[in-house]
Amino acid sequence: MADITLTATPVPKAGLLAAIAAVFRHRALSSAKVRLALLILVPILALTILAPVLPIQKPLETNLRAMMQFPSIEHVFGTDKMGRDIFSRTLAGVQVSLLVGFSVAAIALVLGMLLGTLAGFYGGLIDRAIMTVVDIFLAFPSLLLAIGLVSVMGTGIVPVILAISLADVPRFIRLQRSQVLSLRSRAFIDAARTVDASQYWLMTRHIVPNTIAAMLVAASIAAANAILVEASLSFLGLGIMPPQPSLGNIVRDGQTYLEQAWWISTLPGVVILLIAVGLHFLSDGVRELLDPRSR
Repeated sequence: MADITLTATPVPKAGLLAAIAAVFRHRALSSAKVRLALLILVPILALTILAPVLPIQKPLETNLRAMMQFPSIEHVFGTDKMGRDIFSRTLAGVQVSLLVGFSVAAIALVLGMLLGTLAGFYGGLIDRAIMTVVDIFLAFPSLLLAIGLVSVMGTGIVPVILAISLADVPRFIRLQRSQVLSLRSRAFIDAARTVDASQYWLMTRHIVPNTIAAMLVAASIAAANAILVEASLSFLGLGIMPPQPSLGNIVRDGQTYLEQAWWISTLPGVVILLIAVGLHFLSDGVRELLDPRSR
């Protein structure tokens, strides 16, 4: 009888990644929260990206003959006291808000995972030193801390990003540390130690991959909160300063004219609300998607 040899055909990496992406898309779109988040965020993102080529007035362009005009086809969100188009200024403000939100989330995620992993995995003096600094920062409300840091570093987009990031990083460190403390006593970590796995191997191959899901959810929430904090700072005159448009300073400029020109503050404020709600729905959907206990 002839020998029969079975050989396994390797799956191309590109095909495997495509299959994983297809499964992820299917599961993501099956979530009502993710669908609602995409329904809110995708049109805003699309308009923001296409803003330079849209047939609308430039954000800084003034037209004194079109001051305080009610929303119309020509000016979708109306105009302000200098005849500037509120819709184009809102889209420019969304660009700033998204840049701040996602930059803060990325910085807080990287630093939080790095320092939280070191504190939770090694313990001892490293843990005490890191957590002492974390406790000092957590003693202040995040908005108050961001106001204080911006007052020291100055206004502008870079100081705002750094200030909000420094206010958010301690919470990420504490979350990551708590997860690492829970994981390092698990049986699979003890099994890896019995075969002389290095500490670097344990952290990069066992600890961090098992904490990334919760940290991604925290990052999406931090992005939404950072957008609200940036708008608050700009509203108070401590964030993005005119003439550069920001959702916060647009709302501040229109507060004096709420009775006769309500659209100047109200419509950009609604956009802030929609972005925050969309990101929070997205974070809930990502949590359900990555957490097997939610399925």
